[in-house]
Amino acid sequence: ERRRTHSRWRLALSVLVAVAVGIWNTPERLPFAVGLVAGPRFRSVDMVAKLRASLVHRCAESMSAADFSTSDDPAVCTGDGLKADLLRSLPANLAQSAANVIPVRAPLGTAVLYHVAPGGEVSTEPTTMSDLWKSGALVVVVRRPGCVMSREQAFALSKAYAAVVASPSLPGMPRLVAIVRDSVQNEDGTNEVDAFREYFPGEIFLDPYLATFKALGDRQYTDGVFSQDNARWMLQRMAGMQRRQIDGNFVGGPDIKLKFGGCFVFDRAGEVRFAHQEGVTSIDYEAVRTALLAV
Repeated sequence: ERRRTHSRWRLALSVLVAVAVGIWNTPERLPFAVGLVAGPRFRSVDMVAKLRASLVHRCAESMSAADFSTSDDPAVCTGDGLKADLLRSLPANLAQSAANVIPVRAPLGTAVLYHVAPGGEVSTEPTTMSDLWKSGALVVVVRRPGCVMSREQAFALSKAYAAVVASPSLPGMPRLVAIVRDSVQNEDGTNEVDAFREYFPGEIFLDPYLATFKALGDRQYTDGVFSQDNARWMLQRMAGMQRRQIDGNFVGGPDIKLKFGGCFVFDRAGEVRFAHQEGVTSIDYEAVRTALLAV
């Protein structure tokens, strides 16, 4: 009981601090302040994920379509597509970058993956990373298939891919691949990976040994939350959710919910032409398209 009381006080104090920070930086930035301050202070990992995701929903709903321009479409935008007016909503007085971010490295070509078929069935036949990049690939490493931000991020990257690869079924074209940690079957018979396919048209593989997550720095959802880079990444997700209605849920254990992913563009030799670590600034969609053109 004492531990629960302590947690409640810690959350209350965090929210009060967030309110003060939000008002100090102008009230429009309050939702970001709450998410950034309360997240790492309240140690219930499940509540961290739910709090921050609900704040992203609330912020996206409160923004009108006029806040976003058509130039932030991943298929055509310059850079990350975020307008200067929108970037002014970010909280001030935060460090620019997260501390101790482990650099991206290429996963080993021998890393083992398993294909996830429609319906959520996982193949017993192993596939290696080197099989995926034989013709080049955009590989999206998905934190959690049911997460609204993970779905929006995968959808945006698939649009950037489609702008460059108009006919992915042709021989020699770069592949569009998503990597997940698990294929969760719900009690009602639905499957989380199948629901994710509504937002992602590519192939899906399971990475049981987390090789791709480790290659992206093995980061957690609460890492670097006190930074401009993390806030900018969240803002980009809100912008994407404003363009398209995306549903989400909280299905999956905390260890799944809080393991950050990201994306790679591999050339045919397995070299990384582009990489983005989830939560470490916004995605440069122009750089994604340029890397794919070079494959």
